[in-house]
Amino acid sequence: MTYDHSADPDPMPAYYAGLAPPAPGEPLAGNHTADVVVIGGGFTGCSTALHLAEQGVRVILLEAKEVGSGASSRNFGQVVPYLKPGHASIRKDFAPEVAERMITRVGHGPDLVFGLIDRHAIQCQPRRNGLLFAAHAASGVPGLEARTRFWQDRGENVRMYGAAETEELVGSRYYRACSVDYRGGTINPAGYVRGLAHAAAKHGATICVGAPAEPPERVDGKWRVRAPGGQVTADHVVLATNAYTTEKLWPGLRESIIPVRGYALASAPLSDNLRGSLLRGGQPLTDTRRTHSGMRLNEDGRLHSSTLGPPFDIEGTHDMARLHRRVTTVFPQLDGVQWEHRWCGWIALSQDHYPHLHALAPGAWAGLGYTGRGIAAATLMGQDIASHILGRPAEETTFPVRGLKRWWMVPFARSVVAAGIAYHRFRDKLDERQNARVRAA
Repeated sequence: MTYDHSADPDPMPAYYAGLAPPAPGEPLAGNHTADVVVIGGGFTGCSTALHLAEQGVRVILLEAKEVGSGASSRNFGQVVPYLKPGHASIRKDFAPEVAERMITRVGHGPDLVFGLIDRHAIQCQPRRNGLLFAAHAASGVPGLEARTRFWQDRGENVRMYGAAETEELVGSRYYRACSVDYRGGTINPAGYVRGLAHAAAKHGATICVGAPAEPPERVDGKWRVRAPGGQVTADHVVLATNAYTTEKLWPGLRESIIPVRGYALASAPLSDNLRGSLLRGGQPLTDTRRTHSGMRLNEDGRLHSSTLGPPFDIEGTHDMARLHRRVTTVFPQLDGVQWEHRWCGWIALSQDHYPHLHALAPGAWAGLGYTGRGIAAATLMGQDIASHILGRPAEETTFPVRGLKRWWMVPFARSVVAAGIAYHRFRDKLDERQNARVRAA
C-alpha cells in the first residue's frame, strides 16, 4: 500500500473550513535561512512554529497546500484529555515517571488548547462544556466507571450518570449510562489550526503555502529543504506531515504508520424543535462501540456525525445506510434528516496507538501517529518538539523520544485493517441485538 498526499484530490471541502477565517500564508520565493524549518501546516507543525516563534526563534513553515488542508480541518473537533490507550496501558508500557508525565500532561491537554485560543484570540467557535461518553451496551459501563473513578481520585471534574441523567443529556433512551469529562470540549478544527498559524506569523514565523517540500538534505552541518520557488537552510528541521507523509520524505517514516480514511457529514440545519430534543447539555456524544460513533450538534444547528467508508480508497464515499441506521436508532426523530456536507481525510494509525516523537538525526525531529486523538495531542507534540529544540529538560515534555521503527504490518494493511473493521462491526452488531432484547424485556 502506498499513499502520496499530492495525488489526493480531497474533492469534498471540509465543512469547518467554510466557517473559519482565511488561512494565512504566502508562496516560497528565493533562498532563505532560519533557525528551524517546519514541514507541514497542520496541528503539529503550527503548534511547533508558534511555540518556537514565541521564544524569538526564526521559523519558516512549508505547507504543500494551505494551512490545515489535511486532517487538521477535517476531524471531529473534540479536544480530548486522553490518548487511545487508557491510563492502565500507559502505566504498563512506559517507565513510571514517563507514564505519570504522559497521563498528567495529556489530561491537561485541553488546558493548553483552550489557553492558546484565549491568549491568541483564535476564532474557532470554542465550547468547553465537557465530552459525553455513553455506554452502548452493558459491556461498556465498567470501563467508563473505571476511567471516571481514576480521574475523580485525581481531583478532576469527571462524573458518571445513570439512566435518567443520561437520557436528559443525550435526548434519547438508547443509553443507560454515561460519563461526562468536563475538562474537554469542542472547536472548529479548521479555525483552530489557522489561528495557530496566524499567531505564529504574528510572532515572526514565516508561513509558506503551495510549497510541497522535497526530502531534507544535510549540507555543511545544516538542513536544506527545497520546495517550488526556493529553498530554506536551517539548523533544525521538523517533519510534521502525520498521515500525509510521503515515502520519500524520510526513510522509514511513512512505514511507521498506516493512514486510514475517515469520513464525516453535517446535516442541514435542524428545526428548533429537533435541536431542543437532543444533546441538551451541548456536549458531543461518543459511545463505547468499536467503530466510529461520534455526533455533535453545532451552533448553526447542524448535526455532525462520523461514519465509515472505504479505509484506503481516495475515491471512496460514505456508508450512508449505516449512518442512517445509527443516527435514527439513537434519535428516531431524525428519520428525515438531510445531509448537506460530506468530507473525508486521513488518520494516522501507529502500531501501539501512541503518538510518536522521533529524533531522526542531529537537528531533525518528527511527531506523528495520533490515531484519532489529534487536536490536544498534536498541540502537545508541537510544544514538545519546540522544547527539545530550545534545549529544555525532557521532564517538561509530554511524550518520550522513541526510535523510528518500520511497522511490519504496513505491506498487509489493506487486508488486516479490513478484517479488523469487519470484526468490530460484527461485535457491535451483537451488542445491538442484545440491547434490543434488553429494551424489549
